[in-house]
Amino acid sequence: MQIHSLETFFWVYRLSSFRRAAERLNISQPTVSSRIRGLEDELGVTLLHRDRNLTLTEQGRELLDYAQKILRLTDDLSFRQGAVPVETRLRIGANGAVAATWLMALAARLEATQPDLRLEIEVNQSANLLHHLLTDQLELAFLSEEATDSRLRLERLGTYPMVWVARPGLYPAVISDAQLGAYPIISYGWQSPVHDHTYAPAFGQVRNRRFLYTDDLFMMIRLAVDGAGLALLPKTAIAAELSAHKLAVIRVETHPMDLPILVARSRMKRNALADQALDIAKDLMRHATSYPESGSRRVSDKDR
Repeated sequence: MQIHSLETFFWVYRLSSFRRAAERLNISQPTVSSRIRGLEDELGVTLLHRDRNLTLTEQGRELLDYAQKILRLTDDLSFRQGAVPVETRLRIGANGAVAATWLMALAARLEATQPDLRLEIEVNQSANLLHHLLTDQLELAFLSEEATDSRLRLERLGTYPMVWVARPGLYPAVISDAQLGAYPIISYGWQSPVHDHTYAPAFGQVRNRRFLYTDDLFMMIRLAVDGAGLALLPKTAIAAELSAHKLAVIRVETHPMDLPILVARSRMKRNALADQALDIAKDLMRHATSYPESGSRRVSDKDR
């Protein structure tokens, strides 16, 4: 049983298409069909229902689990790391916290060292980025949501302290936990890892009549600056607004959470540009967390 046949089977399943699998592997569609037929002949079973969605048979599901383990082990072989092909295209995903801090500094460094690079950037919720990573729409994703899928390799880069903020002068400088919900709260959507920390106080015993939510960090910052309510935000991401006194930190009885910043990538393939981007991201993250008061705007200016 050839590893390239298992890889072909995996991508046919993942992309639900012989044509797309051929494009992904840079081989012809007849070659894809031949490899799948060869696997079925060798094993003496049917692996795929040739329906519209190319669903797996029971034997196909069993082989998929085996193929994923073999491909993951092959990918982790240390002596294969030197044979990473040179790429000219890199697709990166980032959540709002990363986009508001060092994402553009990362892009600038990559483009400075790779003049032929085609860089595609998606800014989205962590849950959506994970989905797009698993469906081969991204090579690398910076996010704040843990994932247990064995197809992904996750690494923690650090954390961002979160603070409650509001337009200066609208609310008391210090608020107890019990009174937090008495004021309007700008909440994260339910898919966000921060959702529970903003939704729970807004619907406690003391509840304000106004409640807003958005999945867009930049819109959340704008709403807070406009006086829409209290917002729980990464302090590093709002350094400019704090310095300009457009926002003020509100002290709350219980210390807010720290937001984890993670990087996720597929275990099934390596990418030299993704490796380079990750090294740069680690350096930028170290600078961002070393200067929590000045934030990544300072890092971005230095690196441009």
